[in-house]
Amino acid sequence: MAFSEQSYPSSSSVISWPLLSEESDASLLSDDDPSLPVKRRKMARRSVSHSYHITNTKPFWYSDGDIVLEIEQQCFKIHQSRLKCSVIFSDMLEVPQPADAESVDGCPLVQLADAVDDWIMTMKWLYDRRIFQSLPHPIPFQLLQGALRISTKYDIADLRKTTIKQLRARWPSELERMDTNSLPHAAEAISLARECDVLEILPAAFYALSIQRWGCNADGGQSHQVLTPGDLRRLVIGRERLSSICAGILFDPLLTEDLPIDAPSPFDACAKCRDVLQRYWREKVCSSPSSPFECWLLRELHKLMVEGDARFERTLCARCLAWHKSAVIMRLFHLKTSIPRIFHLSFDN
Repeated sequence: MAFSEQSYPSSSSVISWPLLSEESDASLLSDDDPSLPVKRRKMARRSVSHSYHITNTKPFWYSDGDIVLEIEQQCFKIHQSRLKCSVIFSDMLEVPQPADAESVDGCPLVQLADAVDDWIMTMKWLYDRRIFQSLPHPIPFQLLQGALRISTKYDIADLRKTTIKQLRARWPSELERMDTNSLPHAAEAISLARECDVLEILPAAFYALSIQRWGCNADGGQSHQVLTPGDLRRLVIGRERLSSICAGILFDPLLTEDLPIDAPSPFDACAKCRDVLQRYWREKVCSSPSSPFECWLLRELHKLMVEGDARFERTLCARCLAWHKSAVIMRLFHLKTSIPRIFHLSFDN
């Protein structure tokens, strides 16, 4: 069913299903109304009467559509069957329409207090479940954000699952697998995770935000406009603690008293390897002044563990090499598992 852009038919008087907004949702839901579906009595109707003229022309106006959505003064004529993947809409559409219910182009009208861009992305998915596969990689954050908000609010399980999968790929629980795609929109990701209950991306998003140099036009410079005071405090504390970890290695690279390494701390490196080891580790925790981010220690440690550094390792004796490899693994494990604590993240609430 192809859609075309056209002028919407106007109606002399418009009475619709209720305006669905964050504020009105709670008042519209009545658990005591026996006329509502038992499975989810979520959509009581109220009479809304007003007059207006429809002037916008937008896509998603299907000639054989049977419901009109009005969002930010823009209307979309689509199919009720597409909306029934939403538990909220499925329940609402089961309720008989009032006799005086108004229509647009012969279809019932539903007003939604959401962002129109969020719904456009959602409608694209409603008509093509493979839409995310055709989008450029990485998928623009704004599209994921809008789809997640709508799928969460209206209980569209498959769409929510799809968007969360994309967010987890960008801010993974395996923090060492983060890449530069994790840096943009990290602050917005934290706010979105709180709003839509996707708390598992918080450690990666906080870490990605914390290593950015805010003076380099990085997203971190806008954090105060996006984060709550509590999350902004977590970010500041986390940055300080990460800085302390790097400072500790810089001060004494051979000190490993907080790591489960079977060797005395500081490590008693041989005279031949001591200076080489110290210089090498200090270089790993120092970032270039021209870099847009601070020391990305997780990435450095993961790269050392996976790829190693054959040229450097050939300069070490067997004993010092064994300590070096153990230090890489233990420092990576310790840092990765400490990130939630570093940022005071708790998922118990």
